Amino acid sequence: MRRFLQAMSLLCAVVGVALWFFGGMNLGASQWSEDALSAEPTHAIGQERRQVFRPGIGFLVGTAGLALGLWGASCLVQQSNSRTAG
Repeated sequence: MRRFLQAMSLLCAVVGVALWFFGGMNLGASQWSEDALSAEPTHAIGQERRQVFRPGIGFLVGTAGLALGLWGASCLVQQSNSRTAG
C-alpha cells in the first residue's frame, strides 16, 4: 500500500507539472473560459464565451498539495505497519 501511495504521489506531481507546462506555464490564475472574439464586429453574436483550460499557479500548488498529502499518507501507512510488526 505504501508503494502504491508513493507512486500515485509521484504520478500526481508529474501530471500536474506536465499539464501546467504544456498548458502555457500561466503564472496567473487558472482560466476556464474566455470571451470569443470574432474578426468582424458584425459577426459577433452577443456575449460568446469559449471554454478553455489554462492551468495557473493555483492549479500547480493544488497538485503539489495533493502529491504531498499522498506522500504523507504513505508515511503514515509505513509507521502503522512498523508498529504492528514490532
